[in-house]
Amino acid sequence: MNSLETTFTTFYEGWFNRHHDLQQQLTTGNERPLRKLVEQASQHYHEYYQEKLTLIEEDDVFLACSPPWFTSFEQALFWVTDFPPSLLFRFIKDLNMTNEQSSKVESMKVDTAKKETVIGDAMAMVQESLAVAPLYGLVNRVERLVDGEVSRLDDAMEDVKEAMREVIAEADGLRISVVKGVLEVLDVVQRVKFYAAVGQFRIRVRQVGLQMMATQGAV
Repeated sequence: MNSLETTFTTFYEGWFNRHHDLQQQLTTGNERPLRKLVEQASQHYHEYYQEKLTLIEEDDVFLACSPPWFTSFEQALFWVTDFPPSLLFRFIKDLNMTNEQSSKVESMKVDTAKKETVIGDAMAMVQESLAVAPLYGLVNRVERLVDGEVSRLDDAMEDVKEAMREVIAEADGLRISVVKGVLEVLDVVQRVKFYAAVGQFRIRVRQVGLQMMATQGAV
């Protein structure tokens, strides 16, 4: 495990511990005013995406695509390095929204689905570029490359990394945009319930992933 991986793994472990604490507050809703809870939840997720952005910009974008701090089960549910933004709409369907709120949410769902398709296609193109000539040929001969070819390989890999950074940034931007849009539609009580549902989902998925790992390790 390299130093950057260790740093982010340590960060994520601390972040998830705080996530449990925040989840308790969101579930009870008694420890502080609801608006403060919403602000705290928003800041909590902002902290995660800021740290992730730092990781990507530190030239370890491939690590973000297969992050070892997540379980295999969590990663199986991912879309471009994290849960798909369209998943967020599942957490507001039981919030007794008004007709006006529901109409706005439906519009966001349609728009989000279209953007997910575009971003997903862009990521697929970047990944496919790893398997095309001349990059594929250079990678296959990596131990026998001469100086000029090493430079070509480095340049080609940097192009792929930069393209991948851009796609991941767009994906995270869409996630953040969807959350912001949802919060604008909901009232403060609904916002707390929304964040509580999102938080519980993350906790439950991680629990299942860890249980699966423990079971596999015991075999």
